Amino acid sequence: MRPFAPDAPRPGRRKLTVLALGAVGLAAALTAAAFVTPDRAAAAAPTYVPGDPAQVIATVPPRDPGEVAARRELGSAPDRVELAVELARGDIARYRTLSDPRYLGRAQATLGRWWQLAEPPADVLLLRATIEQSIHQFAEARRDLDQLIRVRPRDPEAQLTRAVVATITADYAAARDSCRAIAELANPVVVAACEAPLDAIAGRADEAYARLARLVGAARSGDAAVRGWAMTELAELAFMRGDSDAAAAHLAGALALDPDDAYARNLLADIWMATGHTGDASRLLAGREQIDSHLVRRAIAEHDLHGAGAARLVAAMRDRIAAAAERGDRIHLREEARFTLAVDLDAPRAVRIARDNWTVQKELADARLLAEAAVAAGDRDAAAPVIAWARATGVRDATLDRLLARLEVMR
Repeated sequence: MRPFAPDAPRPGRRKLTVLALGAVGLAAALTAAAFVTPDRAAAAAPTYVPGDPAQVIATVPPRDPGEVAARRELGSAPDRVELAVELARGDIARYRTLSDPRYLGRAQATLGRWWQLAEPPADVLLLRATIEQSIHQFAEARRDLDQLIRVRPRDPEAQLTRAVVATITADYAAARDSCRAIAELANPVVVAACEAPLDAIAGRADEAYARLARLVGAARSGDAAVRGWAMTELAELAFMRGDSDAAAAHLAGALALDPDDAYARNLLADIWMATGHTGDASRLLAGREQIDSHLVRRAIAEHDLHGAGAARLVAAMRDRIAAAAERGDRIHLREEARFTLAVDLDAPRAVRIARDNWTVQKELADARLLAEAAVAAGDRDAAAPVIAWARATGVRDATLDRLLARLEVMR
């Protein structure tokens, strides 16, 4: 389920593999709870220390003068929580646009005065949960969101974020509760986009698609961010139904509204790669490799194409995976498993990583990924959690159904 913040300033083996990752990109690179498997620890790279103090390591956009002034003001009056919240919101918005985790770190630092409080101000609690969700600290995010909703039950952003976290962690009843609460707070398109992934997971993708498509078609004007979000939901539903052409058309519409929508761009690249348009997918992502979720896809695409830049892109992705392992985070597991399967062709290791990922998040993309790795490894038992999940939910997905059918013949 794609996160959306309304108040923010978001069939060969290869074909199956490219859809395993799904639309959600690499979330963040703040340090999460330490977790390094032996395989990943062995791959960790040593810390890079430049030998020349004048060497440029990275460039960042210049700060807006208004932001600079606001930070100076906050420095003079550090108790001004409303100013800290405004600045932190700006950094979270930049993270969503650029997928640069440094902005999440800066947002957390801005809120540092209140970060550890058991009962921080409500706006801080919302932003803390947003950052926790972004770095895959789902239990912490859920706890903060539940606390916030007890205080502020009519906060649509809190309810939407809670619906996302609950869906990712397979607490579908809680996600439903939040979507129902949103029905009193937002327009019908937002409500339908909130409920659509839940209906789809319950085996009603056709109904969800028809309802959302009707509402989006009727609301031809309005908030571009809401419309773009709804169009990516339509694309995911269309692909679940096996209609890749419709999915691509919806994503083209979303990118027309916001060319910097990394979520939509990733999903469109996945669909093009799955349908044999790998060169188009690589071109779609070219020049955007600073975003990790774009890099992993472009590295796989160029590797498959034997492109001139393949070695450079593959090496860059290896470096980022190693850096994540060195930090000890768990937020790159989905990307690492996909890269291991598609580039390294190491199915047993991909299975191990994909199973670790399943313990953290349980979206359809994660189910596809573990099932695909299990098929490649010839190990039906490895996919047991996904098989059980699919039976329990009743989910119907064109890609996952093919994978489960291939696993079934391994009995």
